[in-house]
Amino acid sequence: MKRLLTVLAALLAAVMLRAQDDRFDALGTKLEEYFAALAGEPLSVQNAECDFLIESCQDSLVRQFVALKIYDHYLNSKIMGDDGVAVHVADTWFIPRRVAMHSELDLLNAKVFAEFNRQALLGAEAPSLLLQDPSGAEMTVPETGRYTVLYFYDTSCSTCRIETPRLCQFLKTTDFPVTAVAVYVGDDAESWDEYRTASLNVPGIVHLWDPNLDSDFQRKYGVLQTPRMFLIAPDGTVMGRGLDTPALTMLLEKASGQEERYVYGTREGMSVFEKVFAGYGEDLKASDILDVASYVAERTYGEGSVNSYKQMEGDLLYYLSSRTGETWKEGTRQFIDKYILDVPDVWTAPEDTAQVVSLARTMKGLLERTPVGSVVPDWKVSGEMLRKPCLLRKAAKKGVFPLHKADYLVFYTEGCGRCEETLAAARKLADQGAKVLLVNMDTLFTDRPDEAHRLLDTFDLSALPYVMQLGAGGVVLHRYLEL
Repeated sequence: MKRLLTVLAALLAAVMLRAQDDRFDALGTKLEEYFAALAGEPLSVQNAECDFLIESCQDSLVRQFVALKIYDHYLNSKIMGDDGVAVHVADTWFIPRRVAMHSELDLLNAKVFAEFNRQALLGAEAPSLLLQDPSGAEMTVPETGRYTVLYFYDTSCSTCRIETPRLCQFLKTTDFPVTAVAVYVGDDAESWDEYRTASLNVPGIVHLWDPNLDSDFQRKYGVLQTPRMFLIAPDGTVMGRGLDTPALTMLLEKASGQEERYVYGTREGMSVFEKVFAGYGEDLKASDILDVASYVAERTYGEGSVNSYKQMEGDLLYYLSSRTGETWKEGTRQFIDKYILDVPDVWTAPEDTAQVVSLARTMKGLLERTPVGSVVPDWKVSGEMLRKPCLLRKAAKKGVFPLHKADYLVFYTEGCGRCEETLAAARKLADQGAKVLLVNMDTLFTDRPDEAHRLLDTFDLSALPYVMQLGAGGVVLHRYLEL
């Protein structure tokens, strides 16, 4: 959550800017970081965070850009349940016309999407349907007290011809207590009879249809195309939506406890690495972090235990995300590439994407900003230059200074205990002859938002204070220093 708040702070600074076309690309990139930080949070949290972000935009064009970006992201997300945020944004902002869409046609599409999805969102009570079996007898689904699979299909659907055999094979081999309800969405009785016999002939499956469309199943479950599969929990709530058979299998395995669940960053997981790295003391090097990760990989993945590898390396990522200082950061950057992003076949579960891969990508993006060996931009920044006083020069001078002329850059915020300690240490460096440029990000956000936004895009200012040491010509010698 700490990283989420730092990304949010950067975004709030960005949306305070006046709307200009050449700034929207940068703002869009910031929003993508924001989405990655939000991934995996409960729907209620994501809804609240997106509302807060939209409300924070004072300029109408910026607000429209942000709202549409959020809506499009969650509308097209591959993560199950994310479409619930798109419904919320449509209902809260677009349909009441608090924010304008690009056209009336776009608004109509948003209304249709919301209308055909809001009733069967993840975690909502599953809508009740009164349908008919092949004999004409009526039956209400889903039933409570056991897991129910609702499979909407059409006999002429080409995708259904792929999904139906997979579902049948699963139902034939599973011993999980689940009721499968296959709902034919058409009205051709002869075609339906042939399909049931040839393709859906599985013992125990419940066959239903609604030839007169009296149940309104299309709107209640968003059946605008087929196949459409839902998993309903015994308490009657929607547990899975927009599923295919592999996703259904995974959800049921989780429900039965057959699949190991991964919870990263627990106190127990953190304590393991706290003890491991305590032995290095102040002699820790970036290569030591890679040595620890390599040892973990050899004793887990190397011995055939992918599950142990995921748990241990995932915990190590969370441990490293909480560390400060140059050694930790440089080691983390190399660790992310080698043990997280370069092994995508390991991180395949949805929770891996939300909890590990998204965090790793966000961290990597920040760590790669102005690395050691690069040159700081040839910019002038508002701040306070500290230098050793002499007869013709005061110890401190406020103004606009070139970044590359300083020996040290110190970015800080007000009301921060660590920042105060760092500023005191910076003044001692100046007394020893160093040129130290202090940049108050709070003041910059207020007085020069363009400048603040540009710095956020160039340096990793996700946690302050942030200190860099520069060499001749503005070459970065060290960063993430702790003075």
